[in-house]
Amino acid sequence: MDTDLNELKNFINEPHCDLGSNAWILADLVRTFKNARFIDLGVRLGASSAIMSIETEKNNNQVCGCDLNYDGFFKNGSKFVSEDYTCYQSDSVTLGKNWDEDPFDIIFVDTIHTREQVLAELYFWSNHIKENGYFIFHDSHWEKEGGDVIGGVEWKRVDEAITDFFNLPTNVMEMNTYENKNISLRHYPGSYGMTLFKLKLLILL
Repeated sequence: MDTDLNELKNFINEPHCDLGSNAWILADLVRTFKNARFIDLGVRLGASSAIMSIETEKNNNQVCGCDLNYDGFFKNGSKFVSEDYTCYQSDSVTLGKNWDEDPFDIIFVDTIHTREQVLAELYFWSNHIKENGYFIFHDSHWEKEGGDVIGGVEWKRVDEAITDFFNLPTNVMEMNTYENKNISLRHYPGSYGMTLFKLKLLILL
């Protein structure tokens, strides 16, 4: 399936899609892959799945998603993905813990916006990513103080999880780029933030 880019741009620009300009940063990265596998953790309406599905047939890429509820996806973003797109109806941590299929070139993380959730996802999904693959995090740059309030409790944020897990020298929100022998990262603060981690050596994980 060839994605109608004009229709996709209109979908991404709708208020309920919050990827903003970061959608096209993701798209540029996706276009560099061939014969690759991508998973979208936290599909929601399907914006990130739609972006990762650009030129899937041309480049022989495969995309799948993980979410507890696909109603929004089937009403919105499903028309932008290929027929072989697979929906895994599960919470992301349990799916990562039990994953026994092939690993991924891109794991896109956009689920519950708490440090604890993202750390749990990283703990399990780091076993299922290829060398030179990417973890990509949305909502990694919040300007407001504090994090989400769930069950009356204010939780630490996504940026704190990825800073701690990758043992960064300072909070990722204070970086634009960073590289060591194991990882390289690019951080984009707009539209709630997107951070791209390339895993050069899996020994880190």
